[in-house]
Amino acid sequence: MKTQTILVVLLMAFAFAQVQSQELPPKHRGMHPQLKADGKVYDENGTQLGYITKDGKVCDVTGKVIGIISKSGDVTTGNGKGVIGAMQKDGSFKSKKGYVVTDEDGILKMQGKEVAKVEQGYKYKNHACAVHCFFSAESEDAKEIDENVRK
Repeated sequence: MKTQTILVVLLMAFAFAQVQSQELPPKHRGMHPQLKADGKVYDENGTQLGYITKDGKVCDVTGKVIGIISKSGDVTTGNGKGVIGAMQKDGSFKSKKGYVVTDEDGILKMQGKEVAKVEQGYKYKNHACAVHCFFSAESEDAKEIDENVRK
């Protein structure tokens, strides 16, 4: 009886450890993120996901740099591993997989669907598409981007 009890306790402890060690989705992703005039990014529930600095650093809420937007419009992960895509001449963003995100009056759309918003007073319009890449749970490239961010 003692052996069975010990075995059951050990199995339960092992199962609990496995459940707790499962990788959860990154805390910097949310549905329909909004880029405010001050550079902070919030999800549709008002939870801050991160922010974008004036010099193009994309940070999560802890301040960790998860992306960089160069002056030329290239967007990479914070550690420089992996080019996410680039700004196009028409102001849209094209990912390396060919997905195009456009900005129409502060609303970012992908294939006609609203994916993010930018507040009217935000100065750096070319930062808008990074909101979708780094903060949207709906980004098609999210898994690959997040893997590159972790490296």
